[in-house]
Amino acid sequence: MILDASILLRAFFPDEAQEQAQRLLAAHVTGETPLHAPTLLTCEVSNAVWQAERRGRITSEQAGQILEAIDGLRIRLHPVAWDEMLVFSRRFDRSTCDAAYLALAEQLGEPFITADARLYHAVRAHLD
Repeated sequence: MILDASILLRAFFPDEAQEQAQRLLAAHVTGETPLHAPTLLTCEVSNAVWQAERRGRITSEQAGQILEAIDGLRIRLHPVAWDEMLVFSRRFDRSTCDAAYLALAEQLGEPFITADARLYHAVRAHLD
């Protein structure tokens, strides 16, 4: 399964709806549901954690704990070619960051999960 930063962060931020995201991560840890993401996940997650700390949503100690826990999940990261991202950006009028997740899902033949409502609504008519 391909997951994006919105799902991953939802599992860790105390002010988010955590339960479903935490179940997904637990299934990954037990080997039931292997998780994959584009390599840009590390940048998106670390930036979101930094922004949350900067805005006072979490403490600097929590930020470090979140990043350490996410790193410990060992989500398999994959490079996505620029041209593949552009195909999906054009098709769905989304950023290349969003498109990287979509391209990877197609490349691996895996389902994609997101908590990003705008991304979901942009692609939902094309879901199997």
